[in-house]
Amino acid sequence: MARHLPKTDEVAAKANAFHQEEVIEEVDHEMSPWQCMRQNPRIVLWSLFANIGACLVGYENLVLSVCLAMPAFQMTFAEEVNGALTIPAYWQSAWNATYNAGMMLGSLAAGWSQDKIGRKLVMTIAIVLASAGIAVAFISSSSREFLGGKILTGIAVGMMQTTTQTYVSEIAPLPMRGIALSMNIIMMNLGFLIAISSTFSRVAIIDPMAYKVLFAAGWAFPGVLAIGLPFLPESPYWLVSKNRKDDAIKALSRLSGPHEDVLARTAQIEATIEHERQKEATSATYLECFRGSNLRRTCIILICMYMPQVVGAVLSSNAPYFLNQTGLDSHTVLMLTQVGISMGVVSAILNIYSMMKFNRRTLMFFGVGLCCLMYLIMGIGAVLPRSTGSLMTIGIALQFTSITYGPAIGSSMAVAGEVSATRLRAKSVGIGYTFSCIVSIVWNIVLPYLFNSDEANLGGNIGWIFFGMGLIMLVFLFFFVPETKGRSFDELDILFERRVPARAFAKYDLNQPGTL
Repeated sequence: MARHLPKTDEVAAKANAFHQEEVIEEVDHEMSPWQCMRQNPRIVLWSLFANIGACLVGYENLVLSVCLAMPAFQMTFAEEVNGALTIPAYWQSAWNATYNAGMMLGSLAAGWSQDKIGRKLVMTIAIVLASAGIAVAFISSSSREFLGGKILTGIAVGMMQTTTQTYVSEIAPLPMRGIALSMNIIMMNLGFLIAISSTFSRVAIIDPMAYKVLFAAGWAFPGVLAIGLPFLPESPYWLVSKNRKDDAIKALSRLSGPHEDVLARTAQIEATIEHERQKEATSATYLECFRGSNLRRTCIILICMYMPQVVGAVLSSNAPYFLNQTGLDSHTVLMLTQVGISMGVVSAILNIYSMMKFNRRTLMFFGVGLCCLMYLIMGIGAVLPRSTGSLMTIGIALQFTSITYGPAIGSSMAVAGEVSATRLRAKSVGIGYTFSCIVSIVWNIVLPYLFNSDEANLGGNIGWIFFGMGLIMLVFLFFFVPETKGRSFDELDILFERRVPARAFAKYDLNQPGTL
């Protein structure tokens, strides 16, 4: 724990702490992720706690898709078309688009406000907005009212996602940083699983409470966050950036426990922030994210944040309706969806072990390559003569893409959280999630026109589109996305300043002089 030293010893203690900074960094490089997690159980738990917001993201993303198929939901929000109840496509698109637009606004707002008021207060605002959005959805009896609820919830989860990734990247020590950041995809898949599991017994119930209960269950996520948030230590990086060193030491003591050399760790944070301040005399603004070496960092984040679309997360979230359009019966569709989501959870959990053993780039290449194979199989299934076997091939191939979520999305989220400059992290992550929301909006608008029977009616041929997109992503990964495993934030700053090629990050010797 931090000690209060006499003033006569302060200078000596500070000098010693800065000397120990190099020792701390050396220890970080030598320690394994498993050893680091065993020594820092509080950080592991706080990282999991902060990612509860990702559970809400997964839950909200899937529960609407499932509710669209529920008779009770249709009786409330559908319109009669040719004697049948139908929820107009424009309302479906509006709900999805405004939800993602809300996420975009929330991400941008969080990126700016985190630097002003801190990570915890932004999380508090997000909790209030999420609770309000769920309440509006619960009581709504018209499509317009429901739209308002989706906007509020979207803003809330956008703020949660941006703040969580910023916070986790700042509290996790180097050896376990990538694993802590990849917890986001684990919790999101858990939210998917909770959503699909909750709906099985309620699909056939003809009562508004059948779907309202599903919306109300969403309160559990902000509720748990609200209970634990008062005890959550503030980010030491933010506290140091606001010249609140004593508070940063207290936060580190609460996070790390008595084994940690808190003064040395604080000195390491100070050195990283000071190095960036000396390099960039201007204040941290969104515009700065697109200048100099920060432009390269931002582009890397955008590539990583597009990964969910490449491996088909947006297609998987529309899987129940999409597979129905291909000709599979509802029971088979629900079964395949639950199996696929379960595999996604297992994949994300196994990725924790994988990230201990393999580099980020290796895992991303493996994930995208395997996903390309699944979409190739899906496309081949679509060109075969229509039969039960070909339809099952399409459905199984689509759901099997979820096994790539851990290595592909989990590793890319780790790189996105690590690669930005420390002083620009909140804004950089905000830009990344904003970009992710924009492409999600585009895909949510485009996809129905690709697979609807009254439009392009591509069916499984959509696999060819995602197969091609995966091949392009492999090229981008090779040339532009660097290896960040085992590199401290200060080391990453140096690598970007020297313009080291992405594929050379892993083996580059920082002791060699000069610039590439």
